[in-house]
Amino acid sequence: MAKKAAPRGATPLVVKEPMQWRITMPDIAWQWLLLPLIVIALAAGVRWAYHSWPITSVDVKGRLSVWNAEDIAGKIVWVKDESFFSLDLQRVYQQLSGLPLIMQVTVRKRWPNTLEVNLYEDVPMAIWNGDQLLSGNGRLSEIPAHLNAGNLARIDGDRNYAEAAVRHFRRIQQSLGHLNIGISRLTVSSVGAVDVELSNGWQVRFGRQYFEERVQRLELLIAQLPEAAVVSVDLRYGKGAAIGWRTVQEMG
Repeated sequence: MAKKAAPRGATPLVVKEPMQWRITMPDIAWQWLLLPLIVIALAAGVRWAYHSWPITSVDVKGRLSVWNAEDIAGKIVWVKDESFFSLDLQRVYQQLSGLPLIMQVTVRKRWPNTLEVNLYEDVPMAIWNGDQLLSGNGRLSEIPAHLNAGNLARIDGDRNYAEAAVRHFRRIQQSLGHLNIGISRLTVSSVGAVDVELSNGWQVRFGRQYFEERVQRLELLIAQLPEAAVVSVDLRYGKGAAIGWRTVQEMG
């Protein structure tokens, strides 16, 4: 018996899908891609803040006599080119503390546009060696251009004796002040010996020992001697003094 033929039918059509290409990207943190944009935004913000809050005012206060507020503000006029945020207070402090006679400085910012400066000034006492200013604390500095130095006493000597010269100067002034006699010039030698020219014209030699005792002796002599007749007093003696008298011609 013949086999039955397989039924004929449609042959399924196999359609191949087009080839797809897949590209694998590395695992990148997106925050790193944004970082440059953040930096640029911050920089723009800083520049905006710099120009938005400039220093426009300098407020100067304190104990001043030789300097005045306008002088001090003029020394730091550059701060008005700075912003509230960029102003370097340390730079301001160093500049002001280096000025003659300025012994204490404080600086701070006051929102939104002010620099506050507080200063304390030392007392000018004498001109040291003709070209420096000696303060009441024994500090040497330049002579401010606006200072009237003609009213100050003169002190000459070795730099090592500057503090001793201040002490001697003050002690003599304290002793003779009530007599309306001051110091025109004080000299300290290389061994510490003190010579003084008084405002009454007396040349006084104290030496380098027993200074306190000799100051007291000078005060007694001024009270006892005819002031106009004396030209010099040498106190370098144990109990007395050598007096130099003016001639009749000098007194006349």
